[in-house]
Order: sequence, then structure tokens, then C-alpha cells
Amino acid sequence: MLTRQWIVEGYIWQCQGVCENLPDGATFVAVLPDARTLVATDLPSMPLLAGYTFTAWDVAIYSDADEQTPLAVLDTQGHYAHIESFGVNLQDDADSHSDGIITPTFCRFVCGQTSGELHICPD
Repeated sequence: MLTRQWIVEGYIWQCQGVCENLPDGATFVAVLPDARTLVATDLPSMPLLAGYTFTAWDVAIYSDADEQTPLAVLDTQGHYAHIESFGVNLQDDADSHSDGIITPTFCRFVCGQTSGELHICPD
């Protein structure tokens, strides 16, 4: 059962591995099945946290290789998140890749906390 639900939106960053503490100014989004942690920031500035490296998240809008199931994750702590919307830069110029750094994508996730047994089904 979904016990509470909220919206997280911002520029999405990923960290390899589970990030126990959040960087200043970052909001937790989800832990992906491959153990990457996603966080959101209000500005497109990379979060900083000693011992962790954050990179811009390449938007994935599907959970499966067949691209049939919208991205939704449920971690072992019962944190649920699914992508609701995202914005992409339509200009394919130096503005979006200045100095070789890819600007993160602005996304909106619906997040929640579950209790009991909850499974994500393809339907």
C-alpha cells in the first residue's frame, strides 16, 4: 500500500552506488535497480559530497528493454518513484554541452513511501 506520495522535480544527477547522505541542496529521488542513486537539484549545478561523484543522469523513460513499461522503481526501503515528465534542450549546440559537461535534464518524479508488499507490474 502507498502510505504517502509527493512530487520531486529538478535537475537530475546520478551517483554510482547507494548514497547514504545527501549533498547540500539535493533531494532524494530513487535508488535504481543497478544501485545508482538519483538526486534532484534546483539549479543545474553538480552536487558535491566527499567520497561521491555525481554526473548528469541520462534520462530513461522506460523500465524495460522493450520500451513498454514507463520508468518506475521501488527500492528495498519501500521508496517508490516513477518519472512523470522531463524537459530536453532542443538546441543541439554549445549551450547544452559547454566545456564538454552535459547539462542535466529537468525532470518531475512522483515519489512515494510504501508499507507491506508492493510490486511493480508491467501493466
